[in-house]
Amino acid sequence: MSGRRSVIDSRGGTYEDCANFLIGQIANLTAVPRERDFGIDFYCEPRLPIAAGSETVAGLCSLQVKGGVATLAFGGLNERGDWKEYEYGWLRSQAIPLYLARVSAACDSVELFSLWPLWLIFWRQTVLPFEVVLETSAPGRSSWKEPVSQPHPKGAGLGDGNRWTVDLGPPFLMLTNEKLKDEIFRQQAVTILRTRIHYDRTNLMRYLQFIPMLTGITDWSTNSLELSEVREWQFWSSTPGENIRRLCLTAGPLLVNLGIHLQWQNDLTTAFKLIPLLDWIKESHYLDEIGCGLLRNLHAAQDQEPRDS
Repeated sequence: MSGRRSVIDSRGGTYEDCANFLIGQIANLTAVPRERDFGIDFYCEPRLPIAAGSETVAGLCSLQVKGGVATLAFGGLNERGDWKEYEYGWLRSQAIPLYLARVSAACDSVELFSLWPLWLIFWRQTVLPFEVVLETSAPGRSSWKEPVSQPHPKGAGLGDGNRWTVDLGPPFLMLTNEKLKDEIFRQQAVTILRTRIHYDRTNLMRYLQFIPMLTGITDWSTNSLELSEVREWQFWSSTPGENIRRLCLTAGPLLVNLGIHLQWQNDLTTAFKLIPLLDWIKESHYLDEIGCGLLRNLHAAQDQEPRDS
């Protein structure tokens, strides 16, 4: 309606402006127009000096901005009572880390949170969670908590029917205009952001390639370069045959490339150790044409090896 607009829209714009101003002092931000916003408000690239008077960007992530006490959640029911399963499809398709950027109600600070604990749920179960609610803590030292679930009164027959509570802990970065006046702090903030992007992007790449492994930072302090604890999880199924095809399709090209390296580096003794595994992958019909060629060459070279009398 001409001459009138929702207060929520203008307030949301103010929060985004604040995030743009504060985070924009350590990173290059590209805003996503409201009409093209599917859950990302900014694309973010940390800025690095490379010479006197010049800089570059390294790493890429995305930001979803929330203001005040607003919470971030995925799934649940929409206004029509339909399950928002599509939110998980969107979230799990992302190839760059998504961070929650929480702007204070007074618009004098912004806090950044990593969403990596969500992938503990995605890896551990084949059924999607009905709803996930993300909780955060005040700036300070982390106190790691596993995601917890309880039956949702409206979740019966939809996903796993549970509401999951995921504790993101304290922000890994808290930016204020006063702190950002300090050049040393700005440099540290860039390093912290790039470190998070490295870990989180690795987790996403593993998920998209189906490498059932997750690396999580479980002990940290806001605005600190020190990571006191980094944990790793491996995930597997005890059901015979489950996931084997996907694992072979992921591992096969890597093993083949390793074999080709060893072959061309004339380290055949080591390359021959791959033969039993490549034979099994071929027998299971998961070895590609290049892999089959490598396997033939390794067998031929092995046959020519002198035998002990």
